[in-house]
Amino acid sequence: MNQDVMMIIIAVIGSSAVWQSVTWFVDRYDKRKKSNEDIMSEVRKVSNQVCNLEKKVDENQAVLARTHILRFADELKNGVHHSNEYFRQQLLDCDTYEQFCKDHEEFKNNYTEMANKYIKDTYQKLLSEGKL
Repeated sequence: MNQDVMMIIIAVIGSSAVWQSVTWFVDRYDKRKKSNEDIMSEVRKVSNQVCNLEKKVDENQAVLARTHILRFADELKNGVHHSNEYFRQQLLDCDTYEQFCKDHEEFKNNYTEMANKYIKDTYQKLLSEGKL
């Protein structure tokens, strides 16, 4: 009987240890799962912030291109002479701005249409006259 009691006690202790091990692993899994969910939530927040920042940078570049276009057109109208390279840079700004406006219909436009046309017409005229 002593052996039977000892076997029962060992079985109870053993099953208790197994149960504690199982609950410890389940707890650890739950904590890790929650931790992973928290990390993923933060990653999503940071990802959204990066996307918003990227949009803002693109918009700022478009506004800067618009500013360059308008200033350049004013300089041309006021008789300031520019090199061929500077003209080409301004034409790149025109292309950048036009593409941004096409890609972002919500962006306010109509500011540079006449300036773009004036810059391009002036460039063509100077090229055909051999002044660039």
